[in-house]
Amino acid sequence: MSTSLKAARAAVAVCLVCLAPALASAQGPDPTRQRVVYKHPDADKVSVRQDVTYKTVGTAALKMDVYTPPAAKAGERLPVVIFVNAFGDPPGRAKVKTWGQYTDWPRLVAASGMVGVTYEARPDPAASNHDLAALIDYVRASAADLHVDAERVGLWSCSGNVLMGLPVALDETRKYIRAAVFYYGVMNEHPTRNDVPFFVARAGDDDPQLNGSIDVFMKAAIEEEVPITFVNYVGAQHAFDLVDDTERTREIIRQTIDFLKFNLTRNYDAEEAARRVLSPPKFMAMIQRQGIQKAVQEFEAQRKSNPNAAIYQENTLNTLGYRLLQQGKVKDAVEVFKLGVASYPNSANTYDSLGDGYEADGQKELAIQMSEKTLQVLAAQTGLSEDQKNNIRTSAEAKLKRLKGN
Repeated sequence: MSTSLKAARAAVAVCLVCLAPALASAQGPDPTRQRVVYKHPDADKVSVRQDVTYKTVGTAALKMDVYTPPAAKAGERLPVVIFVNAFGDPPGRAKVKTWGQYTDWPRLVAASGMVGVTYEARPDPAASNHDLAALIDYVRASAADLHVDAERVGLWSCSGNVLMGLPVALDETRKYIRAAVFYYGVMNEHPTRNDVPFFVARAGDDDPQLNGSIDVFMKAAIEEEVPITFVNYVGAQHAFDLVDDTERTREIIRQTIDFLKFNLTRNYDAEEAARRVLSPPKFMAMIQRQGIQKAVQEFEAQRKSNPNAAIYQENTLNTLGYRLLQQGKVKDAVEVFKLGVASYPNSANTYDSLGDGYEADGQKELAIQMSEKTLQVLAAQTGLSEDQKNNIRTSAEAKLKRLKGN
């Protein structure tokens, strides 16, 4: 897992604290038997292949259950949803894959035309992480036997299991993961991948620390332009799919299934091409996370294939450059203003903006050169109103006066 072991343990503890009162008390229901509050009319028709060995550790076999739609045809390859088990199977208790939540959800998925997989895992964070990786590899390698499309894999994680499911979904080498669902879990990762749609459900009455991590993740996801469906279930408890028997809960469960089915069955080609377009928010996020050189490389790499994208417009580059100046990122701003000059060499305003950048960076001689170039280009430029010309001229002349001291 990408979080530190200490942080992971703390986050798991929060999830367990939240889960316990929601699912069980001394007199309350057994959490291993608690059922999902939504029922699908075809759930009982689903075929269940139990106890398929996906991995052997020493002499112990780890097994999985595979839920297949009732109408699955011979040779048919269907999207698969894997239900993440980050805690493993607790000693002395029923296997997680036999719990009500982990039998009902895969039945709902299978009744909706997808394959559902639940599995056994070892009760140790590091070991269960390896178990999930082995399970995914096995399911994909056995795609023909399991009626699975190896290139259309979805993940479903809830509570503490999100700690494991989220990093896997964000792994850019796993291009076959096409959708991921996260219910009421700690989300301490930064959303670096924007080619995988996420469904995030937040329970309003959940632990504040847990919900705070979701809030931070959502803000970052918007900045990174991650395709995300967010449900803020006001008044809901942790594990609401089991304990809040309401129409709102059932609506969210149906919405989740529809999300999985839509994103695991749709044609990706055109949408993937659209997502690759370097947008202004992506460009700014790349500068912040990967540095200006990487951002400029990506800018140049995509210009040929997407020359009309917003990022290549003169006003956009100008606005981004000044935004960086306001943030105190002067050298980054200079590089962005340089892109403006290179892209629009006949625009006086681009030289004036670069002059502002050089002045802010203390590069006096270069600032003077750009201000003089501004006036030279402005004299020959057409298409500007008199007001626009006057504004640019005033800016350049004011810089020259400041910089030359006269």
